[in-house]
Formats: sequence, C-alpha cells, structure tokens
Amino acid sequence: MTRRSLLSGPGLAARAFAASRGGLALLGIVVLVATTAVSAWPRFADGLLRDELHYRVQEATPVNRDLLTSVTTGMAMVSATPTAGGSEPAAVWNGMPAALAAARAGMLPALSAVTRPGDYSARSDDVPLAGPPDAASDARYVGQVEAYSRLRETATLDAGTWPAPAPPDASAHPSGADDVTIDVVMATEAAALLGWKVGESRSAFAQSSFLLRLSGTVHPTDTAADFWELSTLRAHGSYADLGDAGKLYRSVLWVDPDSWTRVAPLFPGTFTQAWFPVAPSAFSVSGLAAVQSSLARFLSTVPTPSFDGVPTALRFSTSLDRTLDDYVTRAQPANTLFAILAAGPLGVALAVLVLGVRLLLGRRREALALLAARGASPARLRLGLAVDTALVSVPAAAAGFIAALLLTPGVDAVAVPLGLAAVCAVAPPVICAVAAGRLGPRDDLRGERTARRRWGWVVEVLVVGLAALGVAALLQRGLAPTGAGLGVDPLLAVTPMLVAFAACVIVLRVYPVPLAWLARALRRRRGPVAFVGATAALRSRSGGLWPVFAVVVGVAIAVFSASVLSTERSGIETGALARVGADLSVTAPTTFTDAQAAKLREAPGVAASAVVEWAGGVRVQAGSQGGDLSGYLVDPAELARVQAGIPESARVSSALTQTDKARTGAVIGGFDPTIPVTSAILYGDTAVHLGVTEFAFEPGVYIRDNQWAIIDWTALPASAGITGRPQTVLVSLAPGADSETVHRELAAIAGDGATIGDARREQTALRTAPLVSGLETVTLLSIALSAVMCVGALLLALVIGAASRTRLVATLRTIGYTSRQTGALLGWELGPILIVGLVAGVVVGLALPPIILAPIDLSGFTGGPVAPAIVVDPLLIALAAGGFALSTALVTLVALVVARRRSPAAVLRIGGEE
Repeated sequence: MTRRSLLSGPGLAARAFAASRGGLALLGIVVLVATTAVSAWPRFADGLLRDELHYRVQEATPVNRDLLTSVTTGMAMVSATPTAGGSEPAAVWNGMPAALAAARAGMLPALSAVTRPGDYSARSDDVPLAGPPDAASDARYVGQVEAYSRLRETATLDAGTWPAPAPPDASAHPSGADDVTIDVVMATEAAALLGWKVGESRSAFAQSSFLLRLSGTVHPTDTAADFWELSTLRAHGSYADLGDAGKLYRSVLWVDPDSWTRVAPLFPGTFTQAWFPVAPSAFSVSGLAAVQSSLARFLSTVPTPSFDGVPTALRFSTSLDRTLDDYVTRAQPANTLFAILAAGPLGVALAVLVLGVRLLLGRRREALALLAARGASPARLRLGLAVDTALVSVPAAAAGFIAALLLTPGVDAVAVPLGLAAVCAVAPPVICAVAAGRLGPRDDLRGERTARRRWGWVVEVLVVGLAALGVAALLQRGLAPTGAGLGVDPLLAVTPMLVAFAACVIVLRVYPVPLAWLARALRRRRGPVAFVGATAALRSRSGGLWPVFAVVVGVAIAVFSASVLSTERSGIETGALARVGADLSVTAPTTFTDAQAAKLREAPGVAASAVVEWAGGVRVQAGSQGGDLSGYLVDPAELARVQAGIPESARVSSALTQTDKARTGAVIGGFDPTIPVTSAILYGDTAVHLGVTEFAFEPGVYIRDNQWAIIDWTALPASAGITGRPQTVLVSLAPGADSETVHRELAAIAGDGATIGDARREQTALRTAPLVSGLETVTLLSIALSAVMCVGALLLALVIGAASRTRLVATLRTIGYTSRQTGALLGWELGPILIVGLVAGVVVGLALPPIILAPIDLSGFTGGPVAPAIVVDPLLIALAAGGFALSTALVTLVALVVARRRSPAAVLRIGGEE
C-alpha cells in the first residue's frame, strides 16, 4: 500500500479500525455476554411457566381435567334427551364413535390441539353378586359390568384368558334362568378383595339371574392412563364397613366388548360414559388464552347426535377451566416478578454497553479528529463509527442469541429473545453515533459540555419525577386485578429502574457536598495523599454516572432478590401451616375417645396441642339469612399456642377474640349469602348472639364440609346445650422434634382411617411445583448476573481511565510517592463514589419490597390462604451487599496492579510525545 493510499480517507479509516481492534474486541465480548443473558432470560422464564402449566394440568388428574359426558340408557334411563323414550344401549354403543368424532370436529383448533380423540365405555348400574362360600352373613357383594373396546391395550393379563363372546341369545332367556354364563375379567386386586378365583362362576341378580364366570384377571398396563384414573374402582375395587348396614364389596367386571349389545338388556339400568382425554404436555403458555376461550365455547355448545333416530344431548363437563384459572392466578405474579428481577441484569447490561461504546470512542478520538481535518463530513464520520461498531456488535449479538437458544432447549419463545438480541446488536452503533458529539474539524469530539449541562438537570428532574409518580401510583393502587392474565404489569416492571436511576441522580448531586467538606478538612492534615485523593474524586464525579448506575442497580436488585427469596420461603412455611391448621393435625374418621385424644396430646415430640370438637349441625341465623352449618368447638387459648406461626389474618384463635363479652366468637366459612356479623344468632336450646368473622378459605384440613362454623366453646353458655366430641387434635412440635417420627407416632395412636395433616409435607409438596423452585433459581441468577455485569461495568470504567491513571501513578512515583501512597490515591478514585453507590443500592433494595411486592398477590403462588408478609433477612442482605463490596475491592486491586506494572519513565516519555 502506497503512502498516498495510507493517508487517504478510506486508508485512515482502515488504520483507525485496525488500531482500535482491542476496544472493538472488548465491545464484542460485552455484546456477546449481554445478548446471551438478556435473550436467555425470557426463554428461561417462559420454560418455567410452561413447566408449571404442565404440572398443574397433570396434577388435576383425568377425573377433573378431561371433558366428560354420560348417556343413561336401559330401562332405568333418566337421560336428559330432547325426546321421550331415550336411546337403547346398543344404539348408543354403536353410534358413540361417530358422535365423538363429530363433537371433536366442532372444537376450535386451540382446544383440539390439547385433547386426544374421544374414548368411551358402557357400564351397568350396581348388580348384586353372590359372595364366596365363606362370606360373612352381613357382607354384600356388588359388581358393575362394563364393556371397553380398548381394554386389551390398556390392561395386561395376569392369569386365565380374555373373556369369550357372550352367547348370541344371552338376553333372550326367561327371568330366573341360571343357564346363561357370561365370561368376565377383573382387576387382580379387586378379585382378591372379593375372593373370586379364576374359573369360578357366581350368580348375578339383575332383571334375570345369570352366571358370571371369571375367565381371567388383569392389571393396568399404565396406571396413569385416563381410563384407570377416571374410576379407581376399576383397578382396585372397594370395601366399606357400613356399621349396622354390614360390609360392602364392589368391583368392575369386563365383558367382551363385542358382546355388549347382547349383554346390556340383562341389566335394568346402563349408561355410556364418553370423554375427551386432555394432554397436559400439549399446553403452551402462548396458547393458553385461546384454549380457555375455545373451552368455554365448547362447553356452552351441546352436541346432539341421533342414536337410532333418537336425538340425545351430550353435555360435556370438566374442571379444566378452573385449573387453568388457578394456574393464571399463580403464574401472573411470578411472571411479573421475573420481569422485575430481569430488570437488574438488563439495567446493568445497558450500563456495560454504554461504557463499552465510550471506551471505543476514546480509542478513536485522534483518528476521528484527523479524518475531520481532511474533510470528512460529520454524517460520514458517524456512519463510519456505526458501521465499524456494527461489524462487531451484530455477529456478537447473533452468537449470543444462538448461545441463549442452546442454553434453554425445549422452549418455544423466540420473538421476545430475538427482539432483545436485535436491540443488543443495534444499540452499540446507535449509541456510538449519538454519543460521538459534534464531529466538525474544530469541534470537541466529546460533545458540547455546556449543552449537556444545560439539559442535564431537565432529564434528572424528569427521572426523579417519574420515579416518584410510579411509587405513588403503586402505593395507591392496591392489589393487581386477578383477571389481568399472564401479561407483565408495566408499571411494576419499570418502577424499580426508575427508582434506581433517580437514586443515581441524587447520589451524583448530593455526594459532592460531604466530599468537598471532607477535602477541606483533609487539607489541614499532614500528608498530601488524602487531600489530593479527595480533590481528584470531587473533580472526576461527572464521569461516574454509568458506573454508579451499574452499582446502584446491581446492588438494589440483589437486595430485592434476597427479600423476594426470603418472602417466598417464609410464605410457603406459613402457608403450609395455615392450610393444615398447625404443624400436625390428626382427624378421626368419626370421633376420638377421650383416651385417644389424651394420648395424642401427650405423644413424644408434642409441645402444645388443641382439640377441635365435632358438634354436628348447628343453626346460625341472621334475619332471613342463615342455615345449618357443620359445627366445630375450640378453645381459643389452646388454639393460639399451636398457631403461633400462622399469619395473623389467617389465625382462627385471633378471629375468635371478642371485645364484646355479650357475644360468642365464631368463624364462619363457605356460606352464601354473607351472614351479617352484627346480628348472627346461634340457635341451640337457647339463642346465643355471635360475633362473626368470615373466612374465604378453610383454616385446616380437618374442615370437611362446604359450610362450617368454628365456635369458641369457652364463651358458649351452658344453656345453649351445644356439646361436641373430640374429632381433631392440632399439634405444635417441640423444638428439635422430628416431624416424621411424631407423624408416625400420631398415626399409630389414631388408628386406621385417620387423616394426618403435615405442614412439613405440605411445604415439600409446594416446593415440587416448577414455579416455586424456579423462582429461587431466577432470584439467584438475577443476583449472579447483576454482580458479573456490574464487575464488567467497573472494569470498563477503569479501562476508560487507564491512561490518565497510569500517567498519574508514574508522575507520583517519579516525585517520590511510595507504592502505598499511589494505591491510596487509586482507592480515592473509586472509593467514595462506589461506597455511596453501595449504600444507595442497599437503601433502594430495602425500599423496593414494600413498594413492589405490596401490589402483587403471592398467596396463590406460595400456596397460603392469605398474602405472605414481606420478610427481609439481614443475613441474605449482608451476603448480597458484601458480595458486591468484595467485587468492587477486587476491581480496584486489579487497576492498581495494572497501573504499577508500567514503567514511570516510559509512561512520562509517551505522555510528553503526545
């Protein structure tokens, strides 16, 4: 290349690009890291929401999530059909496949995508069966004969053979004939329960008496299959001790499905059940709203197929809509929290990008001045800066986006991550072109400082004002509406950044005042280090916006994340206690004897206990409102000792406390319409005026009925004649007691059929939800990414000032300053502003939880009946702040080491040549 070409405009631009390759490479690394983080974040959050959706739908079980319908047929038919007479079993059995196919064809695509093709079975009503030879005199045996066309696909034969086809004239025999034998199979467990052996025949008593021969036994191939989950009677049978009414054994028996049309007339009543299985793994967060709307449309539309000319309504029902609504209630606060926690890394990433651009501009200053002097227009210079930066930022952003996709496999979300990656790719060229300032030959490349100062205060006032308005709006708004869907609340997501930015503005404006006072005070002391350091820090404050912003945002989000983590953990613990009623609860099938209750209260590991007595039905009336409720009697003082860990608003013992001694405390739930709290009367032998507190939730697993009343028996007059028997014992564990050991001990005392509620197990169950464990991961990632990027921002800030800092150190060492003194001066360069930034970040982080978490209802997320109290853990806060302080100290140490490695003579010689 000739000398003329090297001095031409393109040649100078190429040489400038080559000379700044170090800065460009560093900017590329910054863009790569920032893009990977900000692109992977929404995909990770979307994956958590998707996993939670699958988990919630899966936990609903087929009996609640599948779309179910039933057609009653036979002589006992009570089907709600448009015409009289109904349909025959054979017609419904033969026509159901076509009816289900037509109903599925009427579904909207969103609903058909999450359901499988329809399935059905036909079953008789309960049919009395003969028992085994050694059956007890009070034992009754009942079976339901069922036909299912896919039985051989869903069941595995354990013994015997599959049932043979029924005789062609099975239903033509006269009543009372015992010569008709029909082969059946049963579940192996059910056959053992009924004492029925393979090859044995037993009489069935329906419209006519006939024989059922057990040809084989089976077990479920997949116990989680919808067919088995829809009725546990199929796989297990059932046994019930009915007291004076005897013992009842029930089971399901399967006939050859092709024989159903011949067997069905033997039974006085039959029905055909059909269902559309729901596939939990087919749900997606993005398509959830479409599924909800199409499900509502399908349930409101009643298909009416015709079976042998008889129109029959297929009214489908499901609890899937409630499951999806509950999911949205849990996921929406978490989605907003994810956005808030993402704001920390995003804000610090912005600071890192700006500092990277500033570093690049500093390296290109001389080259830009030379190009401007040779006639390059400002537009051309800006375009050259943007192109040079884009040559690095675009490939780096693309690589970061690909890395984000690889780090979050199996997630469908692409649009938002791609948009964020595009922002990371475009931001550096745009910032570079804008931040270059005026690029005329006589213009300062760092821009017009006077103009910046003129408009700076306007921007600062605007930022502080917006932050104040955002905080005021959140404090006045209250809880966010539950019907907001899964969308992120923009006010909640933006306010933390505004508050952090306002804190930076205040810090940069306020901290010079005490620093100037300190500099004046240090001027009178011996030794120039402290005075020179304080004065240098005071003069260099104008360049500290983005490093301070990175520190304040990083520390604030770290402290806020620690508060979210401690609030979530505390909320799960208190929520589990509120759901159970205490650490442990033991509820009898009917009632406990006094001796059992005493043993339960004195069991090893029990610190305190309270007895809940069952009072049967009690009548509560308030004018024309009221009715019969399930009554429970408690002692509030005992209850308070076992409910110390439950939030005050969910504590029954607190709700029972009455200031009016003329009223008896009562907690009522599940009653509609609302019972007036000032005029409720309990009617026993005498009327008792109640002081009522209404709960919208059940305060313990011992509550078995929809409508109930818990009454303070210590304030209940004896004349009321209302008494009870011990039914539940609530237990508080002693310090150091093992929950599982006490659980087993109480179960042994309570006996078979008792219900044990365990708050520890409830916590474990809550934490298995993907959203709960995922939030903990997100908070830790937010802290880690904020810390890493904050360190990156500080390093870039130090690199930007490396040249002047190295010359300062060389000059000081030349005039006799020791290494300790130069290190102290470097500490003064970063120390004051970073200390103030750390303090401001901690203050902002502590202020954010009451502002940001108050409008978010976390009760559905933590599993508790009421919103959890905000918890600030000093240890977690200290760890978060200490981690950032340590990072700052390490960065300062790196700067000192780099500066001391340079030769003072060489540095001063280079500075003189410049």
